[in-house]
Amino acid sequence: MAVAYFGFIASDIYISESRYVVRSPQKQATSSAEGMFSQLGISKGSDDSLIVKEYILSRDVLRLLDNELKIKALYSNPEIDQIARFPGLKYWDTSFEGFFKYYLKYVGVEVDATSSVSTLTVRAFNAKDAQKINQTIVDVSEAFVNKLNERVRSDLLKNAADELNLAKNKVEAVTMQLVALRNQKNTSEPERQVMVQQRLALEKDFADKQLSAAMTSMEQSRAEAIRKQVYIERVTHPLVPDYALEPYRIKGIATTLILGLICCGILVLLISGVKEHTD
Repeated sequence: MAVAYFGFIASDIYISESRYVVRSPQKQATSSAEGMFSQLGISKGSDDSLIVKEYILSRDVLRLLDNELKIKALYSNPEIDQIARFPGLKYWDTSFEGFFKYYLKYVGVEVDATSSVSTLTVRAFNAKDAQKINQTIVDVSEAFVNKLNERVRSDLLKNAADELNLAKNKVEAVTMQLVALRNQKNTSEPERQVMVQQRLALEKDFADKQLSAAMTSMEQSRAEAIRKQVYIERVTHPLVPDYALEPYRIKGIATTLILGLICCGILVLLISGVKEHTD
């Protein structure tokens, strides 16, 4: 049965790989390889790599892939052998959750703890499909990272911009009051006019200081937003595989033979033990 399946029935599986690294300007380089990138103002982000990995292996990405590439139909192609294609031996489970479990078997991400280089591996039953799926996953991951960057930037700059606008409005209001007071000719109450002018001058000085502080805060927020920017740098692009790497046909046949012999040996020992006990 193993020879029949692996030799004549099992469909070829093509593997497409791509490598990328998630980097952020805010982290310091700790190795010679990172030092080269730090001279350019960038460094690695291992935590961010894990976030991108979790996103790739999520239901959201699977929905995007199915909307763009119809990968459920690709993996359900009748030309694929019954065991390998979706839904496989569980022919009754065609749900999205069932396909998500199937997806996790054919798409994987490994993050190197030392270099933080992530390797995205996609298995498919067609070479072009494997490359296309891999490319799309990297593209949607970049879009995801850019969306996170925009959200961080918006959150950091919104409060600073509001404070800056309030400070500007305050300075303009006090300045207009001072100009109006100086243009006003009121000889009946000169002392009161001087007191009001002094009060407005103090308010103007305080408003100028608030405006200066708000402008400084705005610049700091912009710098912080830049430091928190994260982006994906592609190390290797996904290519169309030249030939199928899986299934390992000889290994599969040999493994089945060895396991079969072990099971037969155990079964023979059990039968012998039962016979001896009966005798």
